[in-house]
Amino acid sequence: MYAKTAKTNILHSLYPYLLVLPAVLLVTAVSLYPTLYSFYLSTTRFIQGSMQFVGLRNYRVLLGGAAFLESFRATMIYLAGYVLFTVFFALITALVLNKGLRFTGIYMTVIFLPWVLSEITSGAIWRWMFYRDYGILQNLIGPLFNDVGLIVTPWGAMGIVIAASVWRSVSFGMLLLLAGLQSIPKALIEASQIDGADSWVRFRRVIWPLLFPTMMVTTVFMSIQAINGVGMIMAITKGGPGRATEVLSLYMYREAIQYFNLGYAAAISVVLLGINILFAFFYIRYLRKENALAS
Repeated sequence: MYAKTAKTNILHSLYPYLLVLPAVLLVTAVSLYPTLYSFYLSTTRFIQGSMQFVGLRNYRVLLGGAAFLESFRATMIYLAGYVLFTVFFALITALVLNKGLRFTGIYMTVIFLPWVLSEITSGAIWRWMFYRDYGILQNLIGPLFNDVGLIVTPWGAMGIVIAASVWRSVSFGMLLLLAGLQSIPKALIEASQIDGADSWVRFRRVIWPLLFPTMMVTTVFMSIQAINGVGMIMAITKGGPGRATEVLSLYMYREAIQYFNLGYAAAISVVLLGINILFAFFYIRYLRKENALAS
């Protein structure tokens, strides 16, 4: 009887793990194994048709090359502009929609249209709008820049890529922030109104502190998306002019797909993984700090 009870208890304790086992195996197959293989691949090189172990050579070439530094600089510029403007416009949009406007459903549909479109489709549309001869936006704002073809200048191309990416991603950031706003107890806001606080004071003293954790989540998501994004840039500028918009993810794509330099591309992917882990580390550290203060 005792043995039967012990066996039943073991089965009950293992039951939750058995339920998640298929998901764990799937994640391992599609995520963990490719990651580990990338580490191995980054230490190899195809020489005369065969894969040979070269140790850290790919990393030395990568980190010491001018191409990597240019791509890293472009990545940081793109990251800063993309995250800053996406979060800003997403916050403004979320605050407006949180007021309960009429026809909110229609507004939400219009706002989410760019997110529904694929990156390639969206990128192609933006590239066409900045063609020199018949681009709508080029003809509209070109006179402000002495009729220079914006998409063929380094600063103009980067600005177009950032603007297009922000246009497409604002809806996703807005959804996260709107969910955070709607989770704030209305009693707190009403109490601040009764105390005579105006809109700015309510936002700064009540809404912002409670919304800040959601803002952090949104910022981390947007940062990771910026680091790994390649579709929009590929469709709009293909990394040009020159290497002005060739971010690290696009640099990795070219080395792997166009030049079949798999070991070198794998080294770039490991660097990108390190950047993503760095963002995740700061985010997790912030969450732990918040939980410690809350407890």
